[in-house]
Amino acid sequence: MAASHSASSSSDKTPQRRRYSRADHRARSHESAHAEGPVAESPSIDNPLVPSGPAGIVTQPDQLHGLVDHLRSVGSFGYDSEFIGELTYFPKLCLIQVASSQRVALIDPLAGLDLAPFWELLCDPAVEKIAHACQQDVEPVVRHLDRQPANIFDTQVAAAFAGLPYPVSLSKLVYELTGARLGKGLTFSHWDQRPLSAMQLRYAADDVRYLPLVRQTLRLRLEALGHERWAREECATLCDAELYRFDPKTQYLRVRGAGSLQPRNLAVLRELTIWRDAAARAADVPPRAFLKDEVLIDLARNPVTSVEKLDRVRGLPRPVEAEHGPEIVAVSQRALDLPAEALPAQRDTEQSPSEKFRTDALWAAAQCLCAGRSIDPALVTSRQEIVEFTAHVTRPDAAARPPRLLAGWRRDCLGDPLTRLLQGNARLTAAWRGDSLNAKME
Repeated sequence: MAASHSASSSSDKTPQRRRYSRADHRARSHESAHAEGPVAESPSIDNPLVPSGPAGIVTQPDQLHGLVDHLRSVGSFGYDSEFIGELTYFPKLCLIQVASSQRVALIDPLAGLDLAPFWELLCDPAVEKIAHACQQDVEPVVRHLDRQPANIFDTQVAAAFAGLPYPVSLSKLVYELTGARLGKGLTFSHWDQRPLSAMQLRYAADDVRYLPLVRQTLRLRLEALGHERWAREECATLCDAELYRFDPKTQYLRVRGAGSLQPRNLAVLRELTIWRDAAARAADVPPRAFLKDEVLIDLARNPVTSVEKLDRVRGLPRPVEAEHGPEIVAVSQRALDLPAEALPAQRDTEQSPSEKFRTDALWAAAQCLCAGRSIDPALVTSRQEIVEFTAHVTRPDAAARPPRLLAGWRRDCLGDPLTRLLQGNARLTAAWRGDSLNAKME
């Protein structure tokens, strides 16, 4: 029976607050992204490094080959991609954006193109690829060609060597360095719909349109600070193919909560992580969507030795239990049967109060030294790495692997100065000058 509007109480007139729904938020974002309407086509600044006009759409093989030839001839271009990552084991690539100083183009992977020529371009060391937070964008190169990308200039990484925070969003970096506003991002856009809306096309183009200018501006800052070599070295680490492959020896350490487990339980977690990856790949779903990290931790902390006990595991999806129950028990038992010498080592991160105070002091010194060089310390190291570094310097172990702070550019920037400081062979001085910190070792 319909409620009467004539006899409403005062409480009936009070508007009900709508509960937040992530699904509703995504739906509204989708509608906004796909709504057609007037969208400006000209860049918000006038600069010879910023191409004007709408992006060209590449759907034909001859268009792709012509574009690749152009990008190779200019020797440097901006690169980004749009994908859907929450539904499949490998993200679904929906759009590739590129920009030189002359043109912007959008490559449509859903048009049935053979993208091998473009992936080959990303492997070409003679051509610089300018990208922002590039790891997911360059991963397809390793997967499709079984080779690694080359000559990547990551603007998020480079900005951290130029007195800017790490990480920094692309929109904030573009505005800081060029004055151009990219507008609101399309986080929940249906990038796999066709045709793409005018708003999608504009935002996709603008994600790369300003990258050549950002690169040039960062180059000048890096040269002035003397950090260009360090930035190049750090960007080169993003080309390591092993970053983009599943490593059974280390992947389990990335599971949230792994640090709390004992060696035997870590062995169970290692086996379960390897099993989860294979099962998720076979089901074509992301591993954490197939089975959450907290369930893996629970299974590792309280290993199950029979299928009948699996129904007590909180959060274990019943379809996974029904289909994979015997495998879960088998891999858990395999880890439980390992000899002690085959167990993974537990990270001993427990510190005494005096050790914690010393680490805090050294971490503060590291932050001062980095800030004094106009480098964001978050890119260089972390407090946990300072713990490991301090232990290595004060209690040397010839068999132990040197910490990351004693390798490459990090050693020059921070490792050697902190070593001298710890050994009592140097003094740190700091002073605020103008709008920046000046810190040095004496």
